Amino acid sequence: MTAKYNVGIVGCGRQGTQHGRGFNLLPDTQVVAIADPDPDNLELAMRRFSARGYATAEEMYANEKLDIVDCVLPVQYNPDMVVLAAETSGAKGIVSEKPIAASLADADRMVAACEAKGIPWQGGNVDRSISQLWEARAMIEAGEIGEVLTINLYEMTMQGGCQGLSVAHMFARDADIDWVTGWTNGDPFGESDDEYLGIGGYIRYANGIECFIQSRTSAMRGLVVTGTEGVYVTDKRHHRFYRKVDASDADLLSNLRYDDSKTFKPFRPHAEGGYDEDGWLYPGDRLMNAMQSIVDSITHGIEPKAPGHVHHKSFEATVAMRESARQGHAPVKLPLEDRSLTLKPQIWRWVNKKGLFGEEEYAKQIGRATNY
Repeated sequence: MTAKYNVGIVGCGRQGTQHGRGFNLLPDTQVVAIADPDPDNLELAMRRFSARGYATAEEMYANEKLDIVDCVLPVQYNPDMVVLAAETSGAKGIVSEKPIAASLADADRMVAACEAKGIPWQGGNVDRSISQLWEARAMIEAGEIGEVLTINLYEMTMQGGCQGLSVAHMFARDADIDWVTGWTNGDPFGESDDEYLGIGGYIRYANGIECFIQSRTSAMRGLVVTGTEGVYVTDKRHHRFYRKVDASDADLLSNLRYDDSKTFKPFRPHAEGGYDEDGWLYPGDRLMNAMQSIVDSITHGIEPKAPGHVHHKSFEATVAMRESARQGHAPVKLPLEDRSLTLKPQIWRWVNKKGLFGEEEYAKQIGRATNY
């Protein structure tokens, strides 16, 4: 059967292979074309997906009618490739990987290019795409814990806030950010150390919700959303609601009781269960939710679960917290005036991994996707 949406992948290395498998597992999408300048990666991907191959994205766009373009590349190439896809591919939707960029100027032009064409843009395989988190958010918006007051994120903000900070925004109803303060667990002026710089801080949303972000790893992990009538706690895999009660058997602090009536579908991680009958490792619920998100966005005219503009906001907030640290922890208003500011991710997200790990190790890693 012919799929409803044709997918073209730009960059089919380790993560691109998982993206391709995710799309081919969905009923409405099929990978039909691959663009990759690495001839070995391209040949392997063409064989794995029975797809047509091209050495460049430009060549693929000139020869294919694509509904979805998925850019799975080192971060340094993300901005140009997302803008190119928005302006020339004719696609109905775009996916790219995290973090989206290393400079505010690049993030600006990526958002602008997609918005100018009215193209939904899903920001990769990220926690914000997990369906159970959206189920919890719906419960909270229905009043499960009363009015949301504070969010505590027990996760240092690195690489532009593409994971925990973007999830925190969900439970702040994706409100605009008014101002931030910040601190770091390294030198905030050491540009060469950006990739290892843990950033924490305080975010004041325009709707009055407050968010506190830790800058160091501790025994506590995850997200705590506190309301006037209860608390929601998650490590983004498991979920618990606590209700405010007036009882002697409250089990958290002094006046909260665990609500065991709230159940969630179990989260299936990457590669759970080993290889399937087709010889592939399962790409994981998070990635499958992300791929489904762009399909739903195109089909129903809704926003993706992890849209590019939210990643843009997370990145800008992270840069602003670092700027606050540089200014003696002074409050910093958003949006930032200096759009030339940069924050580079870890080196293995910035450069080609084959060159970083070596061909032999890279071949082992990319080979694990299938058992054939």
